[in-house]
Amino acid sequence: MSANQPNARDFNPNALDLCQVATYDRVIRAPLVRVWENVLDWEHLPYLHETSFDYIELDERGEWGWRTWSNAEHTGHVELTVASKDSYVARSYHDRKQVSEIWSTLTAEEDNTRIHVAFHLPGIADADREQVGDLMLGLYTTLWDEDEAMMRERHERLNESRDAQSNCDLGPAVDIRARLANNEEIRFQLKRREFQLRLDGENLIAHATICPHLLGPLDQSTLNQGRLRCPWHGYEFDVRSGECVFPEHATCKLPASPELELSNGNLIATSR
Repeated sequence: MSANQPNARDFNPNALDLCQVATYDRVIRAPLVRVWENVLDWEHLPYLHETSFDYIELDERGEWGWRTWSNAEHTGHVELTVASKDSYVARSYHDRKQVSEIWSTLTAEEDNTRIHVAFHLPGIADADREQVGDLMLGLYTTLWDEDEAMMRERHERLNESRDAQSNCDLGPAVDIRARLANNEEIRFQLKRREFQLRLDGENLIAHATICPHLLGPLDQSTLNQGRLRCPWHGYEFDVRSGECVFPEHATCKLPASPELELSNGNLIATSR
């Protein structure tokens, strides 16, 4: 498959009266490989950027990029196309009419990535150019703030070292319950995996803190009816079985939870 837009890698293939309303320059504190992962990852849009996107539904994706519907009626969509090894273009359409063309260039700078974005919109009067440009800059600042935080955390997760021990003495069980009741986070590591303790009613449970999909932070999720939802991509997991219950196509699952046992009043976690 490829982009629906003919000559999608060209600038202004529809020969519109485009106006460049603004440019955006920034250094992202994440390597280029993480930024390209982020660009091609459409799934994070409705979750990580939930305040910026009202509706996202996948139409097609491939090495060329991706296309998503922007409303349930399928009258609007966004198509992102990889234009070269260091650039891509995102075009928005409504009722089959193109309403924006946004070009982004990515340049590696050691462990960081410089981005340059140019916003082109059709039919913008000179008097409205600055106001429209400010709106685009505000939107992209928010999007890249959220993206950068995700990319940095993912990169750290990929490169961190973890404890290889197979059991861990977590301390007096009474103290642990009191700390959890006061909303204190308790985490520990076993066999190079990180786990978090929680109270599920009166029961103590432990679950992996890292989403097996793309290393999202499950420790930031609220336990709701025995389920955790990753804030990056919306993947939901049953904490007891470890099964991914959303989305339906997912094949990943949580690592097995450790056994929790009492020994002389202390809570001991042991890897299964």
